[in-house]
Amino acid sequence: MSNFDEAPSATRPFIPEDGSSPLESHPSIPESGSFILESVHGRKRRQERGISMEEFENAVRYGVRSRSDNNGKPGYMFKYDEGGITVITDESQTAEITSWTHPCWGLNLEKVHITEDMKRSHHQADQDSKRARHCWNSHAVAVVDQSGSMRKTDAEGGVTRSDLVWLCLAIDYIGRRLRTGEATQKDYFSLVLMGPTAKCVIHEHPMNWILYNTIIDMLRTRQPLNAGNYVPAINLAKELLLKNKHGGCLLQLLFLTDGVPSDRVPRNYGKPTEHYHAAEVSKHIASVARKFGSRLTIGAIAVGDGRYDALEAMIRTASDYSCHTFFHKSSLKACDMSYAFQEMSTLVLSSKFTITDVRTKQQLTYRDLDREPKSDVGIYNPTEEEWGRYFNVSKTVYNRYTGEWEQDYRIYNDHRATGLAVRTLIFGEGRERAVRRVREINERGQFVGQELVGKESLFIEDSRDSQSFHKTFCKVQQLAKKMAKRFNKRLLALPGIDKETAPIIKFLDCHVTILRRYQSGTKFLLVEKMLDHTKYKKWNTNAGDVNNQTSPSIEGRRFSNSADCPFTIGEIPQAFSHFTFIDSDRKFLICDLQGVLNTDTTPPVFELTDPAIHYAEMTNRQDFGRTDRGQQGIDDFLRSYKSQQLSNLL
Repeated sequence: MSNFDEAPSATRPFIPEDGSSPLESHPSIPESGSFILESVHGRKRRQERGISMEEFENAVRYGVRSRSDNNGKPGYMFKYDEGGITVITDESQTAEITSWTHPCWGLNLEKVHITEDMKRSHHQADQDSKRARHCWNSHAVAVVDQSGSMRKTDAEGGVTRSDLVWLCLAIDYIGRRLRTGEATQKDYFSLVLMGPTAKCVIHEHPMNWILYNTIIDMLRTRQPLNAGNYVPAINLAKELLLKNKHGGCLLQLLFLTDGVPSDRVPRNYGKPTEHYHAAEVSKHIASVARKFGSRLTIGAIAVGDGRYDALEAMIRTASDYSCHTFFHKSSLKACDMSYAFQEMSTLVLSSKFTITDVRTKQQLTYRDLDREPKSDVGIYNPTEEEWGRYFNVSKTVYNRYTGEWEQDYRIYNDHRATGLAVRTLIFGEGRERAVRRVREINERGQFVGQELVGKESLFIEDSRDSQSFHKTFCKVQQLAKKMAKRFNKRLLALPGIDKETAPIIKFLDCHVTILRRYQSGTKFLLVEKMLDHTKYKKWNTNAGDVNNQTSPSIEGRRFSNSADCPFTIGEIPQAFSHFTFIDSDRKFLICDLQGVLNTDTTPPVFELTDPAIHYAEMTNRQDFGRTDRGQQGIDDFLRSYKSQQLSNLL
């Protein structure tokens, strides 16, 4: 953008050294600016910002006139302010340079009245933010683009893009969440303005109505200007997020921008600048994402039409490190941006639900773990330092009938193996567990046999008795295996079924491996076969969500040639969940079905892992872990699963 659009030159008055007024020092200033000539640049800016010719003429004819410096260059410029419009002319006042609308012009958003009780409560929360960070529920850092393009008045109602962002941030992200109780004063908020540099203007502020009023002040006073550099903003946001090291505090990073980064590109960079910006943004966001994983939610709201390669790269990278992500291309209508903020709030609420213990209603505490991207999972190098090697290994299997662990003397799958290599970095995260790569190794430390994964708790609360933690998962998976056998028998008995092509349900075998090493003590890992992460899918969740999207080439096919069984392969997982509810006399329902559809076997197999069980009965209740939501979980699934014909047929 032009230097003439820089706000300091248009808002900082020039004061003569002799102390006289700017107008008195130049008696030759004409009385009227009506003769000012249009310029190509000025006309373009007026079109972008929705300033009519009549408004332009009224500003220069009737506006308050003052003199401003010229960005450090010789001479000066003149400014006319009238009716929410500013016009800048050259020194002679005969040539137009640029114009813009004032912040919040055309909007009238009232502040909330702050009572004395509100002030006292805010003061207490502000003090707690410094001395009791372990009590925080969440910390959100919002990065708002304040580059010159955000001054365009092409948003709905003729307001600027910047004003639209402030408006929806106040009303939908803060105000609505306060009214519904989604946010409290144990949730904290920081604001970073993205320009040529990054500046934190709100630091760890409790979520309350005082914060709401502060955002309205931003709406009324902030004037976008200059460039918008992503990298300084990401680095400052990372610095703010790292301040609370307590794993019980959920983290959010929200980016709001209308364009491509302005960060400087090296002269000798041979590829398009979009590639450079996307790579730089990915590199810097990776340094944040690898530290926090699913503890961090990263959302991006793109304002208006434009190229968003860098934002999309940001979201892809964050997802690769298991962060919760959200990307929304918003139009310049308030309703669309309002919807985007509400979607972001829903994702944040879902993250809180994910780490809340169903029994204690308390947020769990994430362990301090480093991550590697899922895209690197297929790369194996046994000489890397990120592999821990264990040669004192034993293996146990849980007997769900006796409730005891039993020794399994067949420790390794491959006859050449004498130990296990365990990756020090995790690459995947579920609701409760972290996933590492595991390989069997021979006596020389070389990888042998198939690829494996090792699973352990994400949370500190489970580290005190990790074997009991694994016990619950083994019990759930073994019951799921039993129900899968019953389901498959019924499925293959349906009319018109080809037993070689009709997919069946199978849950992976799992066991707990005990790793002992003098330096690091004893480690318990639930080890099982690695599934192809590029094909990994969730068909339903323990929150009641049902994924009905099917692959046309595989899941969209029918698995029976009978007119009495007109169902597709993709319907099988949902039917299994419903079947477990009916077949158990409505005592429990198995859901959270995830894994891969393996078509390389005969018959094809839904290879599933990590299921959840909702147990309905409150008396003589079995313990199926934190993901067991009881009758509420069952009801949520039944509300979502409408097409029950296949399970009824079974």
